[in-house]
Amino acid sequence: MPRVKGSPKKFVKSGSSANSNTWVFLMKGESLESSEGVHPDMVKLRHPASNQAAMFVFSPGDLTIQEVMTFDENKRSWFIDDNVRSDGKMHLSTPIDPIFLILPYLRKSQQVMPLEQCLRDEDYPETTRLVKCQSLKLSLVADRKGDESLQAFKYNEDKTLSWLRKKVERVAEIVRQKGIHVSQGAVSANYVKSSKYEGGTESEYMKYAHGIVAEYLAEDLSKKLHQYLNLPDDSEQKKRKLSSPKDATDEKRPKKEAQEESPRNGALDLTKPEKPPKTPTVSKKELARQKAAAGSKSITSFFKKK
Repeated sequence: MPRVKGSPKKFVKSGSSANSNTWVFLMKGESLESSEGVHPDMVKLRHPASNQAAMFVFSPGDLTIQEVMTFDENKRSWFIDDNVRSDGKMHLSTPIDPIFLILPYLRKSQQVMPLEQCLRDEDYPETTRLVKCQSLKLSLVADRKGDESLQAFKYNEDKTLSWLRKKVERVAEIVRQKGIHVSQGAVSANYVKSSKYEGGTESEYMKYAHGIVAEYLAEDLSKKLHQYLNLPDDSEQKKRKLSSPKDATDEKRPKKEAQEESPRNGALDLTKPEKPPKTPTVSKKELARQKAAAGSKSITSFFKKK
């Protein structure tokens, strides 16, 4: 998704002693700090794609929300003040549109319901805080019913697919501007600095962007979006790659030529009569020479003892 512009900030949450639990974050966005010095709040919410627990960060006042991603490598530690933290994990938070987190609840209700009631989750009670997020335009994915103050909505799939299409197009445009390799072999090409890359096709950019957006969608909705965007089917391409060129050549060969070939390993086909060997042809000149030589003696016979 489009990222908030700004310099990364380090946020360290620690206890009074060196042995207390400590986390190190890299965050973006000026809204993560308030004038009173209140720190962001990290909570557990249900991930919209996996339906499993994931970590998110609410800014002060719950105005924005960011997703927390953890990078963990072996043999890494942190130096914090005068202490060494053996747990060298690095947490990076990136902005996420709260609609992605609300969408699964709207789809599940399938009826008109106040938003706060729709977001009630016994396993993740902090989900209701999404209501306070600024610029929350649910009319892009749902139909508003009743009075505006009631904030009652019903899921609309046509609106959702249209909204997701704009998200994919926006991501595709950013990927194009960044010069990211999206053609075949893009995984390895992204690690190679090259100024000769001319860019992929529009379909390749859209397919690549769809993969990014689909990381925040349920599997069935991701497939619907794939069809809505008229993207090429990966399964058909894989079938073409798996087909052997040798098999394709054998299909084009004439049947008569294939039948005339001898069986493998020199085995005879007993179902068919064996063809007689061809008699070599003799020229007229050779026949005349053989006739003239008939009855004549060999030159060696003159040197034998009588």
